[in-house]
Amino acid sequence: MISRRTFIKGAGGCVLGMVSVGGYSHFLEPRWVEINNVTIKLEDLPTKFEGLRIAQLSDIHHCEYVSKDFIRNCVHKTNALCPDVIVLTGDYVFGSNDYLSSVAKELSELKAKEGVFAILGNHDDKGSTYDELQRNGIRLLINEHIVLYRDNAYIFIAGIDDLWKGEIDIKKTLKGMDENPKILLAHNPDVIETIQYEDVDFVISGHTHGGQVCFPFYGPPIVYSKFGARYAAGLFRERNTLMYVNRGIGVSNLPVRFFARPEITLFTIRNGLQQV
Repeated sequence: MISRRTFIKGAGGCVLGMVSVGGYSHFLEPRWVEINNVTIKLEDLPTKFEGLRIAQLSDIHHCEYVSKDFIRNCVHKTNALCPDVIVLTGDYVFGSNDYLSSVAKELSELKAKEGVFAILGNHDDKGSTYDELQRNGIRLLINEHIVLYRDNAYIFIAGIDDLWKGEIDIKKTLKGMDENPKILLAHNPDVIETIQYEDVDFVISGHTHGGQVCFPFYGPPIVYSKFGARYAAGLFRERNTLMYVNRGIGVSNLPVRFFARPEITLFTIRNGLQQV
């Protein structure tokens, strides 16, 4: 029979463990930003674009739990990577559009030699987000693309509307493109279900937060995707299309992260065939 002293020690240890995990997941991990360097190989990449550096920020979710100071720190970290291009893959606020002007002002400090491009997420109001980002020098792509030139060489960067709240028009988005490499910004990775049948080389996505809470040896119990945890985070290939899913830097619903650190990604684009 277990003694009273042993029981108290065990119960005290459990309580201490729970407090430690709670403190870590609330106070430490949500602010412990990981910078992931990822090499992406695209076939027939023009020589002029060898080594192109693209930084990604996603799911910022400015709100009472994700402060301006934290966002400013992430902007500084991103600028320090000296990217050629910066892409923002949606969800700029959480809970209230009152945070929109503030986050747009912070994002206006992003510096990239060849442009900052953005798309919408399921938490973004289309009209006001478009106005605020454009006002702060950020090009919002909604079912459209731009041509990125280096001398006479070029590639395409496209962005589509959000899968849940918007109206995706992939045909319109890709219209006018040729066989040169195509990079597509899509907030929700579930779009890979259809995009893999289109002529798209690389999809840059977010939305999942990597589950936001992951259990060791199990993974995330909840991922807001029809595919569950299949595309929770990381690099994937479906047919001839590569896709990277970024864990984002903010939080939603619960102000915690556990084994799903906030992430800034730096892609280095190379010519070749990607092994996944």
